[in-house]
Amino acid sequence: MTLAVLAHRDGRAPDFLVHDSHLFDGVDERQLTRALEPAAEVMDRERMQYLVTINEDELAKAESCGFDAGPYVIEPRLTDRYDEGRLFGFRFDRRT
Repeated sequence: MTLAVLAHRDGRAPDFLVHDSHLFDGVDERQLTRALEPAAEVMDRERMQYLVTINEDELAKAESCGFDAGPYVIEPRLTDRYDEGRLFGFRFDRRT
């Protein structure tokens, strides 16, 4: 995040930062909360957007520790519960 902010300030980077949920693998809900809160604050202050792909159950853990995801979650909200929520209507099955 530091590098993204510095590069953005210098005009050498886009105004967003993307993290995949793998970044948060193996962290507990307190650690997740303490990562998301400052990220939201920094991105807001720097007028940047922070894109995080995260499973609902992991986000719920952060919310149980006081993180308010409401202002940050935007549509479309992807889910595999029904056909309309899938990415481009496709279901990607994991093959082992």
